[in-house]
Amino acid sequence: MATLTLLQMVQNILSSMSSDQVNSIGDTLESEQVAQIIQNKYYDIVARGDLTLDEQLFQFTPSNDPTIPVSMSLPAGVARVDWLKYYDTNPFDNTQTDQFGAFSHDLNVDLVSSIAWTTTSTSSNTISTGSKTFVVASSTLPATIGQTVSIVNGNNSMTGTLTNYVGTTMTLNVTIIVGSGTFSSWILTSVEVPNLPPGYKYVTIVPIDYFIDSVSRLDLTMPEVFQYTFSQGGNDYTFRGRNDVQPSICTVISNEFALFDAFDHTQDSTLQASKTMAFGQIVPPFLLQDDFIPTLDDQQFPLLLNEAKSWAFYELKQMPHQKADQEGKRQWTVTQARKSKTNKPGYFDQLANYGRIPRTGGFGGYPAWRFMRNSQNFGSSI
Repeated sequence: MATLTLLQMVQNILSSMSSDQVNSIGDTLESEQVAQIIQNKYYDIVARGDLTLDEQLFQFTPSNDPTIPVSMSLPAGVARVDWLKYYDTNPFDNTQTDQFGAFSHDLNVDLVSSIAWTTTSTSSNTISTGSKTFVVASSTLPATIGQTVSIVNGNNSMTGTLTNYVGTTMTLNVTIIVGSGTFSSWILTSVEVPNLPPGYKYVTIVPIDYFIDSVSRLDLTMPEVFQYTFSQGGNDYTFRGRNDVQPSICTVISNEFALFDAFDHTQDSTLQASKTMAFGQIVPPFLLQDDFIPTLDDQQFPLLLNEAKSWAFYELKQMPHQKADQEGKRQWTVTQARKSKTNKPGYFDQLANYGRIPRTGGFGGYPAWRFMRNSQNFGSSI
């Protein structure tokens, strides 16, 4: 069966009930009631069927609040989150492990572009991004244009790219900063970092108690640890987080709010929606409009139509529709067996053996139907 609009399904059911035909779902009270029944059965199918059609990629919604930079929320319609990744754009944090799955395979991290060097400078500079000039102690350093340089004063630092080196004058383009203030004593060091491209890394979704235990261990005396207040139910709760790395764990509260353990303030002021990539089940909305087409596979429309027809007869005619009931049961079986279009074993064949006769089921074994077809004796083995 091809896809059907809501109006077509309403007309089909009204015709089966020998009711007046309509040109719009709002023409009669009965047509409106039938449309509501179709909507209810649609959400029932989505909830009961656990359909793979509803599984998709989506992004979390950021708080955009610098006072709670590690807070995000789930978008409307999310019924389940299977996994979550966050895009790591900082090549200096040494936490990137993959890019769209695995960029690190066969990556040679032993290559060194130039000779390491260290020098000092008494030039006055303010911690900020952009072009910075330093008069250094030596004019013969093995420094090369494009090289990454770390500029440190105590717990304050800047990281940038060397753009010019003439005599004892170095010019750098600073892109990463830690701390604040103006200083006139610096240690400049070349940074030899593997060429790590940006990439997604997994964020583990953990229970709330595990999350609280983890962030509570963070030491507030460390410059990278901060504290924030999360409010819920009229109460305020204090949590800790880190501001120098990408998030690695998060917890979901009330199936709505997501709190993460960290964010990288050198990249963003808060966690960003564009850097999240989650996969899970989204409940597609059902619109009471004539031309609305429900988000279902072609083979699932007979299930919706027969389920709605059965309920319409029961609620509006006070009588059962046995054929629609029977066909609905058949369609439930077909839907569950064929809800995945990918090439993988059937859902029953993925079950573990748990002591069954060898090769009579379970992932990677012979399915039960093959065992019964090829075995002359049900108790024999193949």
